Amino acid sequence: MRAPKSMAVAIGFGLSFSSVCAETLPVGGLYRIVSGTYTECCGIGANDFVYPLPDENQSFVKLTIDPQSGTANMVFLGADRQTVFTTIPCPVHSAIDFSFPFGFLVAKSLVFHVDPGPPPGKSWNYTASNSVSGLRVDGLVGLSQPECLDTPTRFSHSLVAVLLPPPKLNITEFSTSRGARLFIQGNAGETNVVEASADLANWTAISTNVMDSSMCPICPYAIVEDTESTNLTHRFYRVYKID
Repeated sequence: MRAPKSMAVAIGFGLSFSSVCAETLPVGGLYRIVSGTYTECCGIGANDFVYPLPDENQSFVKLTIDPQSGTANMVFLGADRQTVFTTIPCPVHSAIDFSFPFGFLVAKSLVFHVDPGPPPGKSWNYTASNSVSGLRVDGLVGLSQPECLDTPTRFSHSLVAVLLPPPKLNITEFSTSRGARLFIQGNAGETNVVEASADLANWTAISTNVMDSSMCPICPYAIVEDTESTNLTHRFYRVYKID
């Protein structure tokens, strides 16, 4: 069974576990754009049109990495975390979506590069690497032969994004009458699953929670009471988010 992503584990009734370590390579996950620009180039008068990021259409970057094959996918998402950012250079041309497969590892960076050759065609060249400020993403999409006159032919990004942290779990209380009381912290809009186990080998879901920001916009949380734990001598918990 594949291990769940973004998982935190609590051992026993009084100990929680989480770890954050410095990574030399980008890791897979959902990143929130904190600063940067999106540019459309070489249209009317060969002028650049520069748009600050984040905005409603481009708020997140999602990296999916397969450690076995060493390949990766990258996609730019809107504020809803689901809508892929697209642009239409002109009514005739089909929409360009900013979803980039075929990524591979070069030194300490992920490179996404596709060159279709002679026109017509679309090519892209992006790099994603860690920096002091967060994930640094730079690159561009180019059209070798636009279908309309005076329309942009290059679309580029230069931005910094930060990885959204995994959900956290803490045991705040235990009583023989009510069992364990769990405090779950996550990111707004995410769905987190809490599981329990008696032996760290077999896990059972005891609660599924959507992180609602209405109560605390900067610290979405949920409280879970495990009434099944009242008569147990030990119990293990973990929480993870599902896509």
